[in-house]
Amino acid sequence: MKALVISSGLQLKEVSLKRREGDAIVSIRRAGICGTDIAIAKGDYKVREPLILGHELFGILKEVAFQSNLKGGDRVVSEINVYCNSCFFCKNGMKTHCRNIETLGISRDGGFAEELSVPVRNLHKIPDSIKDEEAPFIEPLAAAIQLTKMAKVKEGESVLILGSGRLGLLIQQVIRLARPSLIAVMSRNAKKLEIAKRFGADKTFFTSDKNKCLDLVNGNGFDHVIEATGNEEGLSLAIDMVRPRGIIHVKSTHGLPANLDITKIVVKEVRIQGSRCGPFKEAIELLADRKVRVRSLISATYPLDDFKEAFEVAASGQAIKVQFTTE
Repeated sequence: MKALVISSGLQLKEVSLKRREGDAIVSIRRAGICGTDIAIAKGDYKVREPLILGHELFGILKEVAFQSNLKGGDRVVSEINVYCNSCFFCKNGMKTHCRNIETLGISRDGGFAEELSVPVRNLHKIPDSIKDEEAPFIEPLAAAIQLTKMAKVKEGESVLILGSGRLGLLIQQVIRLARPSLIAVMSRNAKKLEIAKRFGADKTFFTSDKNKCLDLVNGNGFDHVIEATGNEEGLSLAIDMVRPRGIIHVKSTHGLPANLDITKIVVKEVRIQGSRCGPFKEAIELLADRKVRVRSLISATYPLDDFKEAFEVAASGQAIKVQFTTE
C-alpha cells in the first residue's frame, strides 16, 4: 500500500501493512494534516523512524478480528492513543497517560496511508449526517473539548485565544457554548482573523497590539488565555495577557523549548494547564448536531502523491486545514 513515511525526511513509499493480532483494518478515506505532523516533518518534534504519520483520520471499516458492535462497511474514526488497559494510569481513569501508550502517527503507524491497523476499541462509528470531509475534525475537536474538562470556562468570564489556526477556531466554537462574556482572538494573520470574526469572535487583534487587547479588560488581563499559536513564543505572550490568578490553557505541540520569565508566573500566581486528547463521543455529537462548523476550515485537499505540496501549503501559515484523500 502507499504510505507517507518519515524516514530521513518525508517520503511516499510502498509498504506492507503491519497488522497486529486482534486489530481491525480500516480503509482510509480522509486524513488531516495537524501541526504535530508539520513539526515532525520539519524535524522539530522527534519520533522514532521509520513511521507513517497521520492521526486525524476517517475511513471505512474493512475487517474486524473478533466480535464487535462494529461491522465491515461502517464509517469510522479512530482515537489517537492505543492504551494497555492494565497499568496504574489505565486502571485509574487516565488512559491517555498509559505507561505503555502508543500514539497513532507519533509512536505507532498512523493514517497517511491506504489502510490502518488499529484496535477495534479505538474506533467510533459516525452517523451519515457527518460528511466524509468533516469526519477528520473529530479528533482535534475532541482535543478542543478536553481543554474545558481540564479547566472549566464559566459563564461571564473573559477569554483570549492566541492563534486562529485549525485548533484555535475549533476551540473558539467550543468555548462559545460556555457563554463567556468576551472572546478575543490574537493572530499574526489578517485572513485568519477575518475567519475568527465569522466564527463569532467578539474582538480580534494582531499579536503586536497587546495593549489595545488588554484595554478590553481594563488592563487587568483575561480570566482565561488559550495558547494555540503552534510556536514557542506563544506561552510567553499568554503570561503577559492573563490576569493575576488567571488560567493559561496550553495546546501547542511544536516540540520546541519555550523561553519563559518564571518570575511573572510566580508573581501573578498563574495556573498553567495543559490538555491533550479528548472525548470522541461528545465531539461526534457536537458535529452531528451542527453546533460546530468545520467544512469551511478545509483549505485544500490532495492525494498522497502530492504530499510535498500539501505539507508546504499546510505549513505556509495561510491555510487552515489541509487534508489527504485516497479516493
